[in-house]
Amino acid sequence: MNKKYSEDEDALIVEEIQSFLQEKRTALKSIRMGIAVILVQISAVGFLVTAFRNHAFIQAMYRMDILVVLGAILLGTAIYLFVYPLIRIHRLNRKILEFKQKRSKMVNLTI
Repeated sequence: MNKKYSEDEDALIVEEIQSFLQEKRTALKSIRMGIAVILVQISAVGFLVTAFRNHAFIQAMYRMDILVVLGAILLGTAIYLFVYPLIRIHRLNRKILEFKQKRSKMVNLTI
């Protein structure tokens, strides 16, 4: 009976670790999205520079105001999408380490 309980407990711990790894994959996808948002912003700036290269700076100034506001919003979103998942990944790594240390059999489990 005791062995059955131990096997059930081991299975539960492995399922918990698998759920933590799924959360890590989701966090890595968020980081990828943050990088994509930054690239969209860089592409928009590059497009505007090439589109208004021959025009006077004062004529294009009202479009630059919109670009600066949009750029600030996109930069804030990209920072959030990049930094918050890194913090989450660090927490998940600590939880996985706690689970592995709780059960000595799982110390050799590589994740």
